[in-house]
Amino acid sequence: MKYEHPTQIPRSKTLRCIEWTGDRIRIADPDARGDTHPMTWAADNEIYIGTGDPQYMMQNGKRVVVDYFSGNLDQAEQWYKFERITGSCVEKLTGTPENMGLERVNDLTGFVGWGGSGAKPTGMISVNGVLYYALQNLLGWKPPHFGSHCQHGSDATIISSRDFGKTWEPDLNQLLSSFNKEQLKKTNEAAHWANRSPDWHTPYYERTSYKGWTPMFPGDWFGGPSFIQFGKDNSTAVDNYVYAVSADQFDNGTNLRLGRVRNDSILDAGAWEFVTKEEDGFEWTKDLYSSDPVLEITRHVSVPEMVYLPSIKKYLLVTWAFHKDFDPNDGSELTVLESDQPWGPFSLVHYDWIWYKEEAGCYCPRLPLKWFDEQTLSGWIEFAGNYLRSKDLPYYAPQVRPFKLITR
Repeated sequence: MKYEHPTQIPRSKTLRCIEWTGDRIRIADPDARGDTHPMTWAADNEIYIGTGDPQYMMQNGKRVVVDYFSGNLDQAEQWYKFERITGSCVEKLTGTPENMGLERVNDLTGFVGWGGSGAKPTGMISVNGVLYYALQNLLGWKPPHFGSHCQHGSDATIISSRDFGKTWEPDLNQLLSSFNKEQLKKTNEAAHWANRSPDWHTPYYERTSYKGWTPMFPGDWFGGPSFIQFGKDNSTAVDNYVYAVSADQFDNGTNLRLGRVRNDSILDAGAWEFVTKEEDGFEWTKDLYSSDPVLEITRHVSVPEMVYLPSIKKYLLVTWAFHKDFDPNDGSELTVLESDQPWGPFSLVHYDWIWYKEEAGCYCPRLPLKWFDEQTLSGWIEFAGNYLRSKDLPYYAPQVRPFKLITR
């Protein structure tokens, strides 16, 4: 069923709401800027996360910071460097929610490009000791599906690591670095988030592959896979499949699609199946473009997060939207839904018009299951925040806020 607003969704008969039980806590490291942060509880008991647009990298064991917000360097030259260092990396979230730290695991030096112009992480999961990492926008900026000022989410692929993030297969660093250097022009404008077409040598509609390589999920129908989390190393999985949900763009989209694949075939694009609606229910199809959304909320679906809570046998789906397309200065909403199955139907648990402070512009909520208590239904939501005013309002970084699920 299609909804125009999250509050039109029928209320949950099991969960009343979420209760915020404390203020937000920001990671202490001032250089740990970034966003999106898909995360998973891995077999070694660590939390591994993907960071989008990290503003530092490691070179010869030393941290190199590229701080666009400092305003101390020539804007064009700084932006040129910025787009070739930021992109995506892999990190380890250390410590406790009250005292978080980050440890860089892999710079992913070829996964470069700022915002929608480069690789952005959307999903991470640990299965049988192997990490899987989903990233989008691997063929550069393209128009969003909805709203000219939104950030698109397209051309996703998945890579894997058998050594907890130190190395990844397939190794796309050289390929994507070459693509970026060949395609992305040196720009003189630092924040033109909307029409990025002039930045690219090749028009967006011609960028469908590069040197014979094609993303696993071309286009935006499944352009940002976020893996459904089933506890430590996927230990509470209900079957032999890995599931993922995807919005149709980074912010303020409409459609949520569901895909699945056997847990021994995650990197095989042809093995993935997607939900298609039938008169008496639904079926699975391997044709992504014959699939149907499992949830539609007009312009209120952004990069999603879904986890399974075995103590109450519920799937918890969290999504969000900016009040103004791809602009965090006017704040953002939070929507929390539940269902008995990953394909729905979904019921409304909680809706916040402003889920922290307006100027914080919170986005990309995540639910680290290592920090969730199944008995008390208490945990922490990790999220990113305002990237436009980060120098004065330090929200563009990993941060957490404690919450409790209230039952009926």
